Amino acid sequence: MLALPLLLLVIYGTVEVARLVFIFSSVSNASRAAARYGAGTGENEEGVAHYLDCEGIREVANRSAFITEFTDINITYDRGVNADGTQIPISGIDPSPSSDSCTPEGFSVRNGDRIIVQVSTSYEPIVPIVPIDPLDIVSSSARTFLVSIPIIGSSVPTGFAAESATPSRVAVANTDIPTIVFTSTNPPSANITRVVPPPANTLPPALTFTPSRTPLPTYTPSITPTAISCAGLTGVSHSGLRFEDNVMEMTIINNTGYVLSTSNIYVEWNHDNGHQGGDDSTLRINAVTLENQTWNNDVYAPSAYIKDFYPFIPVGESTIRFVFHQNYDLADGTERVIVTLSTPGCVNYPVDSRN
Repeated sequence: MLALPLLLLVIYGTVEVARLVFIFSSVSNASRAAARYGAGTGENEEGVAHYLDCEGIREVANRSAFITEFTDINITYDRGVNADGTQIPISGIDPSPSSDSCTPEGFSVRNGDRIIVQVSTSYEPIVPIVPIDPLDIVSSSARTFLVSIPIIGSSVPTGFAAESATPSRVAVANTDIPTIVFTSTNPPSANITRVVPPPANTLPPALTFTPSRTPLPTYTPSITPTAISCAGLTGVSHSGLRFEDNVMEMTIINNTGYVLSTSNIYVEWNHDNGHQGGDDSTLRINAVTLENQTWNNDVYAPSAYIKDFYPFIPVGESTIRFVFHQNYDLADGTERVIVTLSTPGCVNYPVDSRN
């Protein structure tokens, strides 16, 4: 009887600690699963993207609520964090996990954006033996969106030249084998027939071909036919990104002594709210220039490959410029330019504005 109260207290304490750990694990798992669902690609049955499917995100979180109910499930978004850990906000969206910003108006994700899901609940003892206040349990999880990924590499061969077959000689059976008949006198009227084989090493006539005139292959000389060095002092470097009016530009310094060729150009920019003032906050790329080489189009996207534009990079300093349809007023730190080189020896040295 003296040990029973102590035993019951130990059992009750074990149960309560187990409940507390289980609730904590449920909240943590709920925030992770919901953020994973929101950052995934695809759409729900109604055709709504997962990152905008607020009810779907909350439903995924509530699947982990076994012995408790979640009091709050907050969903918000940001543009990642700075080097010091502070959040980069999206215009018109409160990035604090304590706020619920789902669904934002006119929001489309881009590379580096994040979805943040915060799940909250409270813990109370089953039997309040000791008067304690409810304990708040909160867990936040963030997932980064990957809209597009730049793949840097050299092109693969697109064809091959097959060898032409050379016919070989084919042996032909010789049916015209001469025979010689001998007449024997003993016994009389007996004939002996002997087959005379053809002369040894007799071959049928060889095939005769009329040679055709095959044009010699023509080659277009490349600017740098041999591999060069793109590392060290004789390599390629660049400046940071600069913004002036409606232009985003970067200077490329080519110290190789050769004119370099490019295989593709990749760019990211603040496409949805880079312009401040007026009703239109979007930014569209209208042109890309590198020295006297120009590409014109109208592109609206978080990121893009500049199609069918392979400019040459001259020796020394040159500037690549991206011209937008209106002024670039808000650079949010997600801007990026990658110029991939195709000159032998420089393929593995892309010009990346972030490096």
